Amino acid sequence: MVATQRQYEMTRQTIARNSPARNARPRLVVTVDTEEEGLWGGEYRREGNTVENIRGVPRFQQICDSLGVRPTYLVDTPVAASDEAVAILRPLQDEGRAEIGAHLHPWCAPPFDEPLGSENSYQCNLPVSLQREKLHNLTGLITKQFGSRPVSFRAGRYGLDVAGARLLEELGYRVDSSVVPFYDYAPQHGPDFRDAPHTPYHVGHASLCQRGEASSILEVPVSTGYTRGEFNVRSRWRAWAASPALRPLHMVGILDRLGLARRVKFSPEQASAAEMRRLVDAYVRQRAPVMVMMLHSSSLSAGHSPYAADAAALEKLLGAMTETIKYCCEEMGMPSQTLAEFAQTFA
Repeated sequence: MVATQRQYEMTRQTIARNSPARNARPRLVVTVDTEEEGLWGGEYRREGNTVENIRGVPRFQQICDSLGVRPTYLVDTPVAASDEAVAILRPLQDEGRAEIGAHLHPWCAPPFDEPLGSENSYQCNLPVSLQREKLHNLTGLITKQFGSRPVSFRAGRYGLDVAGARLLEELGYRVDSSVVPFYDYAPQHGPDFRDAPHTPYHVGHASLCQRGEASSILEVPVSTGYTRGEFNVRSRWRAWAASPALRPLHMVGILDRLGLARRVKFSPEQASAAEMRRLVDAYVRQRAPVMVMMLHSSSLSAGHSPYAADAAALEKLLGAMTETIKYCCEEMGMPSQTLAEFAQTFA
């Protein structure tokens, strides 16, 4: 383990020496929604959730160590309650190789006072008092199991609103990463992030997507955008193409194929290495302060997510991720930070 930590430090120092313009580049934050299996079939279970996928974390962490990256694992209730999962994750935190944050899945986070279903799988649809209790219990469990209080957060299914952001502040969180700009989850009962900023901002009083005072919680959105830049213009084109009148013509697909409004999420689960590189280039041109990559722990081992359905798919995903992180850190000179570290830098 000491050798692994030394390897990480040597890699990090080498990147630092070879990147004189690092301060002008976005920070790279790699986040993992660290959670139970069985989430891709539309079923929400209170109990009986397994976390076998966490056994894939050591290999992923080894890749991060070799690239000088310290990921942020956003941990939900079943993971925090598993002694085996904690035995894998806590040493990464204790050795300074990763950060542990929080990730709320309402359906498996007590108390269970709401009916199960798609609508209530979004935290923002629950009564504020119930959200507070669930967040309080999750925060306490993580603090107990990992020996330190989490300060970074992402809502399951990105289901946060401004009321939830205020609750996070109340509980001592400093940074959230639940916003996915240019995406609309309202048709599935979730939030609408189409008008959210794609760069970090302190959350306003009226909306999670509104900039506010510097004293409020920092929102660091999952990085999304368009391969040809001019994000707001491309977003309007895409919205026009998705209008009911044009939907039968499959205009969104046409714009995608032409590359005119191809929307990319900074995730090896949903984008190729080439697409992610183009997104990185766009963020660098805009002098954005950070890029947030996200993926799920269930994609770190074969057979637990549709993005890593078998061994071949897993290798492809990890390959795209590795290639993209190398591009960010080695070619573009982007320093790597955890979510909490970036929040401190931004402040």
